[in-house]
Amino acid sequence: MKALSFGEILWDVFGEERTLGGAPLNVLGHIRRLGGDAGIISAVGDDELGHLTVERIDELGIDRRYLRISPYPTGRAVVTLSDGIPSYSFDEPSAWDDITLPQSDMKRISSSRYSVFIYGTLAQRSPVSRKTLWSLLDSVEADEFFFDVNLRLSFWDESGVRKGLERATILKMNDEEVPRIASLLSMDESDLAAGIMREYPVRRIIVTLGKHGSVCYENGKEYRVPSGDVKVVDTVGAGDSLSAAFLYFISSGLSSGEALARASLLADYVVSRRGAIPEYDDAIRKRLML
Repeated sequence: MKALSFGEILWDVFGEERTLGGAPLNVLGHIRRLGGDAGIISAVGDDELGHLTVERIDELGIDRRYLRISPYPTGRAVVTLSDGIPSYSFDEPSAWDDITLPQSDMKRISSSRYSVFIYGTLAQRSPVSRKTLWSLLDSVEADEFFFDVNLRLSFWDESGVRKGLERATILKMNDEEVPRIASLLSMDESDLAAGIMREYPVRRIIVTLGKHGSVCYENGKEYRVPSGDVKVVDTVGAGDSLSAAFLYFISSGLSSGEALARASLLADYVVSRRGAIPEYDDAIRKRLML
């Protein structure tokens, strides 16, 4: 599997604790742990957190040839947990508002073929990063385009959602985003999955349901997987681990139902530990059949 991801790199700050995060990077970190190849298109600042980011990306084995050093500071998200559920406060502007690529890199990317191109809505909050993403969506060649609808605060708009859907083959959102997307697209919530698939090239839709698990819609079918009975430490990065595992196992030839079942095992593992990309122990590797 060869994955390329675009978007925010930021540090989740829990009081005195700092952990590297951002959905595009979290997904790639898990893809690497699962055994795939991964590259990131993003930006960090020339500061302490930026230098730590580069070290961590190298530790994870993620290709950073398209990582820009920006004059803006490396992104931060101050995380507050309530009953294990995170809320976020983002610094603005941050380096990930300044994601650009020289023409030589755009040509290199467009001449390659990827298993999946991963992108979302959050990094589109700035005109600079949005322009870069939209250029990539018009030029990247990939088997799958994975669009993570991430409706944070006011950092999204209708044009960003619709542009993402125009290229997406796999769409992911959470249960709180479903009614908002239905309203945005003027679709009935009960028929949203089918409506999106009629109007856009989306073939699979994943909806995460918090403690109730997740569901995948595909070809008029519905695959539901409940959450496991685990002690929740925090939920930061759980959805990203599910995304990564689903993409990895789909790329490996598993059906959507089988891929979602294994992805849910990994998400259960992640919520039982601190941090978005915890090390995998032998037990979870065995359960994932790695």
